[in-house]
Amino acid sequence: ALGEREGTRPNDVPLIRELNAEDRAEARTEGVVASVRGGFRARGMRLADSPLAGSDPFAGASPEAVMAAAVACTDEADFWRRLGLPRR
Repeated sequence: ALGEREGTRPNDVPLIRELNAEDRAEARTEGVVASVRGGFRARGMRLADSPLAGSDPFAGASPEAVMAAAVACTDEADFWRRLGLPRR
């Protein structure tokens, strides 16, 4: 109510803006992980859970690079190799 009266929105508050950005980044990462898992499953390949448990399992690789690696790889080790990351 105070924000409405003063003409501010939640994203005008730096802490809330930062928390919202973190939520969006986390949701994006979760979406990429789900897509990679689905792609592996559809191709009859297994992807271990432990490498994907971190907050940034792809170490900053773009979602496009992750998906390209998931589509082209022959197994999990090849997937990590294509991303230029050690198998975890």
